Amino acid sequence: MKNFLLLSALILVLSACGGGRADKDISGYIEAWKTSDQSQTQACRPLYTTDLEAKMAADTTQDHQQSYLDFLETLNGLRDYAKHNPSSRVEIRNTLYEVYGKMLYGSDKKEYLEGLGLEALQKAVTLNDQTLLAELYKMMADLTADEPLRSAIYDSKAIELLEKKDKVGDFYTKEKFAALADVFFKADDYKDAIKFGNMYLAAADPQKDSTIWVPYLSTMDLVGTSYMEINQWDSCSTVFENILTQESPEDDKTSRIKDVALGKLGIVQTRWQQYSVAEENLEYLLDIATKSKDTANVIYALLGLGDLQINTGDARGAISDLKQARRYAVTKRFAGLQKKVYDKLAQAFEANSQEDSARAITHKISKLEERIQESRQQAEHLRTKTELELQQLQNTIETVRHEKVNKRSWLWLIVLIIALVVIIAFLVLGRKRFQTRIHRRIRAQHEKQTAQKAANEMDTLTTKLKPSTPDEIRSAIGSLVSDRDWAAFREKFTTAYPQFFSNLDKTLGKRATTAYEKVAVLVFLGLNNQQIGDAICISKDSVGRTKRRLREALGCKDQDDLRDTISRM
Repeated sequence: MKNFLLLSALILVLSACGGGRADKDISGYIEAWKTSDQSQTQACRPLYTTDLEAKMAADTTQDHQQSYLDFLETLNGLRDYAKHNPSSRVEIRNTLYEVYGKMLYGSDKKEYLEGLGLEALQKAVTLNDQTLLAELYKMMADLTADEPLRSAIYDSKAIELLEKKDKVGDFYTKEKFAALADVFFKADDYKDAIKFGNMYLAAADPQKDSTIWVPYLSTMDLVGTSYMEINQWDSCSTVFENILTQESPEDDKTSRIKDVALGKLGIVQTRWQQYSVAEENLEYLLDIATKSKDTANVIYALLGLGDLQINTGDARGAISDLKQARRYAVTKRFAGLQKKVYDKLAQAFEANSQEDSARAITHKISKLEERIQESRQQAEHLRTKTELELQQLQNTIETVRHEKVNKRSWLWLIVLIIALVVIIAFLVLGRKRFQTRIHRRIRAQHEKQTAQKAANEMDTLTTKLKPSTPDEIRSAIGSLVSDRDWAAFREKFTTAYPQFFSNLDKTLGKRATTAYEKVAVLVFLGLNNQQIGDAICISKDSVGRTKRRLREALGCKDQDDLRDTISRM
């Protein structure tokens, strides 16, 4: 037996890790997935719920091992299909099958399955498929069925979406509406209790199905009581009067519900100052509720009687009845009614001039409110958490919907803007290139003219220097001794011969000096040693020594080689 259990566990682990048979037939699921969005849910849901339940029911073994293995093999086949056909819709459908299956077999913790469900909801909002979203909300409601209020919130969200598509009947029965109304009523959410109670009443027809008279009238009572809790007395009266006029079979249960409705009309009649008939109805409600041990209605009857006695000046009688109501309302189940009893009791004490007792009751009300707040804190936290999750999803839904509506117009606008930018850029760049080309031509022409003019001046200068006396040389080129004179001459020479000094400096490197530049320029112009000396005011011998050092620096063999090298610069 022990070996069999170990083998079974090993099979389960291998199956869960993806070891399903490769030939598993999943064609039915794939065909359902291919159905159009509008009717895909109708095709898929039986595969996720009815088929799974049928497989489990078909297995008569205690642990349902074979049907669970079959489920895992199908799940692995669907996962393998999703890997080769990735899409958000396929992933969501896989999640639905996995969650419903593992809910049925109890093979994973609820927290993990909730995580899968919320992740699927996030993916679904991008598809803008309201029916699929409703299907996921319904799944989350089924998954959280052990938390009635949270489950009811998910159901109400699903119903809200399905109402827009007129598909509520595809997911929910009228009995579910009655159950939701009861959950919200117990959570003191009377508006939702009225909403779902009325949905049940609109869907149910006891004239065609006489077996539903009791739940039908009970739901009417719940709706009427909800109206009473939020002080909508006209609606409350209408509902209770409708209960009394229903032509239902006369049995113990239906008669009792009608008796309760008649008694609760006394609370409304007190509000309308119909005191005589109100007192009679409230006494009747108290009597039948006491006999049936219906604590809630006993409290309602005593509250109504206390209110009536306060209004008619019988404060002592009100105090007596309300103290009795307080004894019934001490449990946590009736915390809300207990507070109403205390409020009325404080009012009765004040009417009877018992100020100390009124203050004591007011103090108790404060304490009771704290206990009520504590008792509701967990439910309120759960509601807030669930509604926050739903609100975040709804915000995402609205954002995606807005983006899809405006995407096409924005796309065309962006394309138009890009086209205009490209055209403008093309025109600006074309004009800029044209202007640049014109400027280059003008500048090149100007440079060419300037260089030609400078070259002509240098040619004229060279002609004047051959042969010339020292005075004529200085007259032609001026003295090159001072830095200022040399700078002016150097700039003029560079204009005529732009590459000369750069080539000379590049060849000499670190040995380039002003003295070398002066001698090289004058050699380039064809002056001999004497003429060079006269121009820069040094002796002929000094010019010879400078030319020798310049020749060595340039790597020239003799004077002729020096002149050739300098002329090529």
